[in-house]
Amino acid sequence: MVQTSTDLWLLPEDEVLLGQHITAAFPDAAWRCSQPGPRSLHQLHLHPTIETALTCGGVQAFLSLPIGASLPADVEPVDGVRPPTGPPTRAIVQLLRSQIVSFSDEHFRSGRLAVRWFESDVDPDTHRLLPSQTRAIWTALKAATRVAHIERPNGSRLTGTRIGPAAHDKVLRDSIALGRPGAERFQLIKPARA
Repeated sequence: MVQTSTDLWLLPEDEVLLGQHITAAFPDAAWRCSQPGPRSLHQLHLHPTIETALTCGGVQAFLSLPIGASLPADVEPVDGVRPPTGPPTRAIVQLLRSQIVSFSDEHFRSGRLAVRWFESDVDPDTHRLLPSQTRAIWTALKAATRVAHIERPNGSRLTGTRIGPAAHDKVLRDSIALGRPGAERFQLIKPARA
């Protein structure tokens, strides 16, 4: 299995910015909503943007790779979105939404941008294409976000995370702790100038 994942903190306006960068790289990109609960209970839709997919599903959105891949029969395109007719979906990009948690200890729980596929399920041409498209998506992520300079309570740094510009400003302005799944909390810090 090939998998890449980055924890991130995005506000809705950061999600829009990320979506714009991905759409600039892949104009035909379309996102599936994901309703909480078993798949059979909810209609899944194909949306033109990350923000409309997240508004419909609320928690996460998915992008099929290769771009333009055909979708399962139970996914219905919303008005104005043409159903893709490409090869079958071989990889999934997941955008899990960040969330400000207000109960217990207030913190900003990370979301995640992840992609995965099984090498044994793809032919050699697709196996060459998927890393290229994944790199383009991570390039879009880097263009829409910045490195999250965060510190654990013991003073050590956590690396490999990203934060959107609106989320960065809100966290610093409102002194909100950052969190990932679990009990550990972090502080966003301003990096020292070189």
